[in-house]
Amino acid sequence: MSRPNKIWFRKDTGWWMVTIGGEKIRLIQGKGNKKPAEQKFHELKAVQARPPERNDARVADIIDAFLAWSKIHRSAETCRNHVWYGQKFAEHVGYLRTIELKPHHVTQFVDAHQWGQTTQRNARRSIYRAFAWGVDEGLLSSNPLKGMNCPAALIRQRAMTDEEFRAILRASKREFKILMFALRLTGCRPKEARCLTWQQVHDDRWILPQHKTVHKSHKPRVVYLPAPMQRLMTVLRRATGVPLSSSQLVFTNGRGRPWTVNAMRLRMERLKRKLNLAKDLCPYMARHAFGTSAVMAGVDVATVATLMGHASLDMVSKVYLHLSGQHEHLHQAAERATRPLAAAKPRPAGLSQGN
Repeated sequence: MSRPNKIWFRKDTGWWMVTIGGEKIRLIQGKGNKKPAEQKFHELKAVQARPPERNDARVADIIDAFLAWSKIHRSAETCRNHVWYGQKFAEHVGYLRTIELKPHHVTQFVDAHQWGQTTQRNARRSIYRAFAWGVDEGLLSSNPLKGMNCPAALIRQRAMTDEEFRAILRASKREFKILMFALRLTGCRPKEARCLTWQQVHDDRWILPQHKTVHKSHKPRVVYLPAPMQRLMTVLRRATGVPLSSSQLVFTNGRGRPWTVNAMRLRMERLKRKLNLAKDLCPYMARHAFGTSAVMAGVDVATVATLMGHASLDMVSKVYLHLSGQHEHLHQAAERATRPLAAAKPRPAGLSQGN
């Protein structure tokens, strides 16, 4: 008979036993060791997987179910982030029952790793998302992490300058030069360029079915190509000889292989050392340069958001207006706004008419 909630002693072998899921498991040998056997049984229950819909489901059970869902319904890159943070957190307090979980456990987990603010934010958001998903799926009645504080996102303090961009192009090999040129002239995300295939390339635009905000917009991402980029696409297609219906990647490295995040990072690191460029420079800054230039050129916020594939205007307001705020055009705007008052020069307070 199955006895899932009670240990029992097997006389013929002299072992304390327990049956879990139809499997008989040995705990401790010796009839006089009942208490140690009970302790081992409780430890075993703590690590024993349970269906996530059970009232006594553990943190690890919810995370495992969420990761299985993420693998199917989210992009490979998003799923990798969920797995990285989720598995680490499950190793930290996965044995806790979900009803025992508190934001303090996440704080302890984050503090133990001494991560920077951005990584702390990503960790908290990823872990919170797992339990929010549990509520959405009816596995949990409420999110035990509701109300948890999350660090604000750091706003990048600058964009790639024109001088840095030109220096990178001059010092780069052909393949990396083409990739950086595309990032700067389209404002696309590095991943969008890395994963671009020829079947997504049209005369004056790229149409990307899968992209970062597809779950919000439910529309393909359209990257509009200025004339220099249109000419580059024509030259590359003729050089490779691939049909536009091909699933072959557009941008590859010198060996014809896909660019990876790490390969781009290492290439940029070598260029920074060689050219003595700023340490914070990274390929993503080319996208920020595009957005900042658009704002400085007077392109309205809604259009900038559309060009850059943002689902809302928030990112343009927070990032690109912030970056462009360091430039002269806002000072010029302030001058224009106060020009009608320029002729009326108020006399400093306290000075008499004779002074």
